[in-house]
Amino acid sequence: MSPEELMHRLPVAVVCVANDQHYTLKFANAEGAAMLGYDPADFIDNKRYAAFSLIHPDDLAVSDRQTDLIAHSGAKVMSRYRLVAADGSLVPILDISRPALAADGTVYGLLSVIVDLRGAQDLQGPSKVFEPAA
Repeated sequence: MSPEELMHRLPVAVVCVANDQHYTLKFANAEGAAMLGYDPADFIDNKRYAAFSLIHPDDLAVSDRQTDLIAHSGAKVMSRYRLVAADGSLVPILDISRPALAADGTVYGLLSVIVDLRGAQDLQGPSKVFEPAA
């Protein structure tokens, strides 16, 4: 199995967004599409939708805080919030993200592993950012 095939078969969503004004989606594996019922091609380079448009409106502040921490501190940050699937259902997720760094240390993107928490009630809870230790 090739590394690319393995990436698409992982039981989690793996995404990479650019560190730009719109956090443009640059990569999403097949599991991410299956998890939410969207065609990932519609999100790559914001073709039809922006990746952040999937975040439940009540949870945008959590996602914004996570993104700000990653982009400015260089830390790995974990958050829990909800995404909206293509069928309108809410999908509780755990988002573990870190910065993607260029050779000179600048943050060019954010790399995320997103775990679907449906069926894992013991891991669900209010939306929040788990702040990195200082």
